[in-house]
Amino acid sequence: MEQPTQPKKRGRKPGSKNKTKRATLKGSGNSSSIFAELERELGSMLNQIHKAQDTAARELERLEIKHSRELEKQKAKLETSANLWKNRAKEYRKKLTVSGTRRGKVGRPASASSAKRGRPVGSAGRKGGGRKKAGELTKRDIILSFVKEQNTALTSRQLIDALFLTSGENDRKRFSQGVYTTLTLMYNRGDLKKKGTLITLA
Repeated sequence: MEQPTQPKKRGRKPGSKNKTKRATLKGSGNSSSIFAELERELGSMLNQIHKAQDTAARELERLEIKHSRELEKQKAKLETSANLWKNRAKEYRKKLTVSGTRRGKVGRPASASSAKRGRPVGSAGRKGGGRKKAGELTKRDIILSFVKEQNTALTSRQLIDALFLTSGENDRKRFSQGVYTTLTLMYNRGDLKKKGTLITLA
């Protein structure tokens, strides 16, 4: 006669240490270990982030220092080059000028000729202004002589046209201005008289 079968017992076998995922989640003492592991991982991540930030800050500071040093070097080179060219220009200018003063100032440019200051001394072929030689006729003398020879009233245009032909000058405008200036002085001195547009002897 067969023995009746015993019903199966549910649960772990005696002495079993295996824990299923379900049993682990249901266990009351396992939740604290899970949170502790998460906190450790978060702390590790935060530490890595802080280290990365510190490394980036140090690298940025190093680059800024290096960049500032390069700028200082370039600035020093430019200043040296500018001073060098200034000194060269000063020396070159000194060669082209009269010797400077005791304070090292650059003198005035050397003149091409050694002529004295003042009105230029007239030459034999002088035309226009300049110092008159002894016995040389002035414009006043020439105008008076011409008016006396004509012995008639003249306009300023007629006088200028006649004198310009014998003057040997090329610039008519400049010659006319000189004659007008001389005529004005002669009117004021009383050498000549002007009635309307006509010029006569005083």
